[in-house]
Amino acid sequence: MSDKREIIDVTEDILRCNRCGKCISVCPVYDVFHEEWASARGKVELAEAFFRNDELDEKNFQKVFDLCLHCMECRENCPSGMRAHEVVMAVRAEMARRGLIPKIKTAVLRMIEDMNSSVFGVMRRLGLVRRSSLHGYSRSGPLGFLFPLFGWRKDRTVPLPASKPFLDTNPEFFPASRLDGILPLPEQLYDLEIDIGDGVDRGKVAALVAMIAAARSRNLENSTRIYFYIGHTVNQFFPEEAEKGIWLLNLIGVDVEVPKDQLCCGAPYFYSGDIENAHRVAKGVIDRFSGHSYDWIVTTCASGGLMLKEEFPRIFDISSDGFFRIEWDPESDLFIRRKETGTPAAEYGETARLYKKNIEGRVKDLNELIADLLVLEKDQEGSGDIFSGKKAQAGGPSPGEQFPSGPALPVVTYHHPCHLNRGQDVNWQPEAILELLFRYRYIKMADSARCCGGGGSFTFAHSEASEKIASKKADAIEAVDPYIVATSCPLCRIQLADTIRRRFVLEADELGIRKKMIPVSSPAELLADDLASIIGALGKL
Repeated sequence: MSDKREIIDVTEDILRCNRCGKCISVCPVYDVFHEEWASARGKVELAEAFFRNDELDEKNFQKVFDLCLHCMECRENCPSGMRAHEVVMAVRAEMARRGLIPKIKTAVLRMIEDMNSSVFGVMRRLGLVRRSSLHGYSRSGPLGFLFPLFGWRKDRTVPLPASKPFLDTNPEFFPASRLDGILPLPEQLYDLEIDIGDGVDRGKVAALVAMIAAARSRNLENSTRIYFYIGHTVNQFFPEEAEKGIWLLNLIGVDVEVPKDQLCCGAPYFYSGDIENAHRVAKGVIDRFSGHSYDWIVTTCASGGLMLKEEFPRIFDISSDGFFRIEWDPESDLFIRRKETGTPAAEYGETARLYKKNIEGRVKDLNELIADLLVLEKDQEGSGDIFSGKKAQAGGPSPGEQFPSGPALPVVTYHHPCHLNRGQDVNWQPEAILELLFRYRYIKMADSARCCGGGGSFTFAHSEASEKIASKKADAIEAVDPYIVATSCPLCRIQLADTIRRRFVLEADELGIRKKMIPVSSPAELLADDLASIIGALGKL
């Protein structure tokens, strides 16, 4: 995995559990139910019984293994190095082979599989589209009569798509040259008549512009080009995240290609255990990278990035850690993996070759790439460290000198998505980007890496449990009292928007206290907005 741990066979994971219970203290699902089956330890014990073909209550067994967020907290805290989340995945894969995935779930996944699913087209024709950052509707909306069928509370928010998906309304190529000449010179930033906000640190602004200019020069010289893998959720729900991310990359001197024939990565199938359909979808994704020229593949979806980096090699047997049939061998008293006839390695040999040629080692999260391009460093703790030694490059005062004084800067805080932080080991980069902002002050929230309870479809399939998990995240947000919350996963963004609306709008209204409309954004969007404010103030936008 991305944290460089030793790759081990999933059957060894089962045997590594020493029943210490350390996972219980960190499992968000156990924190809701307080029962042994909800913990990683309990699930591993049930998995052993399942693979031994012991008699189990099939319906309850399905529920137990569906109640896992794949947040990887258990792996991070296991003293024996066991990956309980992989044991859960092995069970889900075997359940799928045995036909135990509910047919309704498979039907829903097929409905939303295509990047331009007809479901979203119908919603747009009915006028069911997002109109604010706290998007969606509750039971009072036109489809509210369906809420009781899914066990949803009347005050939960169901996300709505944007009025138009990104891929339908934008070109396939964004050259960095389209932003030639708009980046200001550092000395222009000391004109006191330029209004870009009260209390802004002018030295920090100048140093940031110098940093962007240096990166732009390097990338233009190297003709840096990226393939922007937009992902299903960003395309349909948050096209502005793609638009601003691409604008920022162009400003940094990177050419961006966004092909319209992209496909969903297949994560919903994969994490449901439907490896057969995950194979099919992933093959289509890999095939479509052929014929394109790029230095990097960039993602803005935490799960999509994890699929491309880690899971595709596994489901195509490129790595040694794929999903095989697990069996119990009573003679050796061990669990073993057996390859079946028609293995992915044999059936998808060409797909594996294309993955190695076009994808392997070239996938980066947007935060990861920006940090690389701007030469940010992991040990930075604040703007003073980020900009140290850059006074000469900025061509003006050092950080600390301000535009005309005013109120304190509004606060931004950050939620770490599980599949980005623990899955891809991208954690310090988003915070370093937030430290670059000059219109906001970054404050780290407590338990910022704790799961928000989204977990893809988990928030809808287990709405009540998801809300209870999210309430802890709402407590952490409330303690910071931010103006805006940032995250780097569109599914976390959906979950946070619903959580924030419930806590700071609906509950506040019931208590008769001031309501707070706290938007949710991404670090790249906020950095793009900061830079656009400078350029706009100089009349170049």
